[in-house]
Amino acid sequence: MVYEKDKLDFKILDFSNYKLIKDLQQDIYTRNWNEDEIGHLLKKGGGHGLIFYLSKKPIGYCFFRNLADEAEILSLEIESKYRNKGFGLLLFKKVELYFADNKICKCFLEVNENNNLAINFYKKIGFVYIKNIKNYYKINNSYQDGLLLQKTYI
Repeated sequence: MVYEKDKLDFKILDFSNYKLIKDLQQDIYTRNWNEDEIGHLLKKGGGHGLIFYLSKKPIGYCFFRNLADEAEILSLEIESKYRNKGFGLLLFKKVELYFADNKICKCFLEVNENNNLAINFYKKIGFVYIKNIKNYYKINNSYQDGLLLQKTYI
C-alpha cells in the first residue's frame, strides 16, 4: 500500500502527547508503560520518543532513553492493522536520525523470545543477538525469556 508523504508525520514525544502511548500499546509481548512511568522518564530519566501519525491519526510510537552515548529502546509499536506496510521501518529511520544527531554509538533493546514478528523486524534493521535473559517477561501468571539485542552505529 502506498501512502502520500504529506499524510505521514512524526511528533516528538513530550508532555502534550505522551498519554497517546497508552492507547497505542496493544502487543501482548511488550511491556506496557503507564502514564506515570512515561512522564517520569520524560522529566528525569532521559526518556525520549516519537509518535508516528498517518493522516493526523497516531498509529505508532517509539519510546527510548539515552544513556550517555548509548540508547535503549523501551518500546516500539505500530498499530496492528498498519503492520507489514513499512511504517515500522519509517519510524525507526526517524529515530536513527535522532541517534545520529546525538552521537549515539549503540542501541540496545530487550524482546520477548516468543515475539517472532518483532525479532524478525529488529534483525532486518540490523540488530544482532547478544544474550538470553531468563524469565525477563511476566505474561499473565508465567515468565518468558527475553533476548538482548544490539545495533552498533560507530
